[in-house]
Order: sequence, then structure tokens, then C-alpha cells
Amino acid sequence: MSWRDGCAPLPTVDDGATPVRFDFGAADAAGQRLDGLRRSIDVDVDARARSTALLVDWAGRHREAYDRQRSTQEAVMGGAGLDAELSRLRAAWDEAAAAQARANRTASEATEAPPASSPVPR
Repeated sequence: MSWRDGCAPLPTVDDGATPVRFDFGAADAAGQRLDGLRRSIDVDVDARARSTALLVDWAGRHREAYDRQRSTQEAVMGGAGLDAELSRLRAAWDEAAAAQARANRTASEATEAPPASSPVPR
């Protein structure tokens, strides 16, 4: 699944249309990186949960320190806000794509409009 699933498609710039000021390539690269980080964190947290469950016969001060450290790390990873950042990036992408569609429509309408009629001399 791509970070852009559900986003507007990458827009084209029609002839005569002004391109929007949004770097779709950089946004896609950032989105892919954020999505990759999110997946890596999910895999890590899941692996930690499975491995910790296997430590049933380990008790005492070292286990307590281990559990505190693991909880702290997981809280930091889980609280990184990657989902929120991806949502903001998706919204910015969609807004820019809609702006480009409007610019394309405006350019298209300008080229299709009949020329203004000149006054008929009397």
C-alpha cells in the first residue's frame, strides 16, 4: 500500500496552464520515507511484543529495567506522529492537485473562448 492511496493522481500541467507551486516529487519522496519509517516502527514494536512474551521466566531488577527501557522506546516510536504527518502531506497533495486542475481548466477555457467581437462600423 502506498502512502498516496486515496490521494488525487499526480496532475499534469496542460498547455498554457500555470504550474502550481508544489513539488510533487519531493512530496512523494517524503511520503515514501515517512511511510517506510511507520512500517519499520510497526514491525519493530510487533517483534518486541512477541519476544517479550517469551521472557516468562525472567524476573527481577534487570527485567524491570528492560521493561521500562522498552516502554520508553516504544512510546517515543509510537508518539512520533508519523500518521499525522502523512495525513497533512496527503491533504497538501490533494489541495495542490485540485489547484492544478483549476489552473488547467482556466487555461482550457481561455483557449476555447470565442474571440471578443469587435464593434460593427456604422
